[in-house]
Amino acid sequence: MPPSPPAFLPVSALSVELEAYVAVTASIHAGFADARTTFECVLPPLRDAGFLVLAGLEPLLDALERFKLKNDELTWLETLGAVDAEAKRRLIDMRFSCDVDAALEGTVVFPGEPVLTVEGPFWQAQLVSALVRGGLTSSTLTATRAARCFLAADGAEVIEGSATTAHRLGGNPLGARAAYIGGASATTCALAARRYRLPVRASLPRQFALGDASPRAMFESWLRASQDKAILRIEGGESEMVVRGLVDAVKNRAAQPSWHQGDIAVEIAGGDHAEMAHLLIDAFAKAALGEPVIVASGDLDEHAIADLRRRETPISAYIVPSFDVDDGTWPARYDLTAIESNGQWSPRMRRGSTVADSGDPGRKVVVRYVDMDGQLLADVAHATNERVQNASDVEFVDRSTGFPARLAAAAGAPLLTNVMRAGKRVSAPEPARTLRERTTASLLALPERHRRLRTPALYPVGTTPALAAIKQELLGRPVSG
Repeated sequence: MPPSPPAFLPVSALSVELEAYVAVTASIHAGFADARTTFECVLPPLRDAGFLVLAGLEPLLDALERFKLKNDELTWLETLGAVDAEAKRRLIDMRFSCDVDAALEGTVVFPGEPVLTVEGPFWQAQLVSALVRGGLTSSTLTATRAARCFLAADGAEVIEGSATTAHRLGGNPLGARAAYIGGASATTCALAARRYRLPVRASLPRQFALGDASPRAMFESWLRASQDKAILRIEGGESEMVVRGLVDAVKNRAAQPSWHQGDIAVEIAGGDHAEMAHLLIDAFAKAALGEPVIVASGDLDEHAIADLRRRETPISAYIVPSFDVDDGTWPARYDLTAIESNGQWSPRMRRGSTVADSGDPGRKVVVRYVDMDGQLLADVAHATNERVQNASDVEFVDRSTGFPARLAAAAGAPLLTNVMRAGKRVSAPEPARTLRERTTASLLALPERHRRLRTPALYPVGTTPALAAIKQELLGRPVSG
């Protein structure tokens, strides 16, 4: 039998901004509540990163499909004056009915381009803005950081180590899921492991190490409790007595017929990982034990991991303390880009501080162009009412520079696909392992110059000249030749 899907995460309909409900009432009074609209979610640049890994889509779709206000929540909104009788009537009967297109979860995407669109009546499409932004922002950031650590580790295992305490009581299992999609091999979060069927690891906690005065007794107790796949822990710069106690405990355990020496791992928690790793390997060799699997933890990120790899430090796994560094300064955009009136679509645009920072108006099809080897070349947005350009001769306007550009590709295909129609998902959820494999394949299709950890080359993202002309017209500037 196929495995049952993970339990859904209850998300309150009041988790959106209060003004979203006021906007429902106001749009009814203004007469365009039922006008069909297109909203786009666009992600901003991430410092030092040449790419992003889209994550959080499946939990978002689940939340959209189940979006429903309770009677007491509606009464509360009415008491505040946020909704009137007509808005309340709509919200009582509401079932999310919009269409959603998105890049598949685990796909490499880039700043400035639409990664998800919501099309439907204005009052509904604007109401879910916070869910869309919140559902994609943190997970994409986490998955992207994990992918960078995965690239830096160059084949070594990366373990997610912060989901149990991140953000809130109960931890952040969605963060562990996103890290796994991005490239982490396992998590330390029991809830995430059970809910999303992720590999899980347990290392010796520091508080346990402090509870026993005898290092050897402490390590032996942990080995007895851990069975296979045990991870012992020592602090960086630990005393020789502790190292000797660890080796003696492992040697005693290895003498037992049921023990598999290859399953032992030693976590070095901070300090000089390289020096301690060589000390441990020498200690195991002198005790006639097989070389231990060395796990590094502490203040690690992709740059620290890359540095240890360059120094050829014999480390097989890295426990990263946090992939999610979202402090609210990396907000996704959710912009109205088109509205229908009298059977005609009218473009809309959010005006930013610069042309590049402003939104791209109109309904679009984003085409990803690749070369003969399937390597990514550029992503170009076309208006839905214009013909998609032939891959062999693509003309576009780079959205970051405003300069015209051309490329010759081997093929092109839409980046976004149908994921929800009339408020219902079009396909069953994919397992996290499948999403992780998609990320790996997507990273391999990205040229090295765009995925390197420092000073990556800017990946071309643009619009067709027709879309660029609409933007220039709305900005009130002449179209440059």
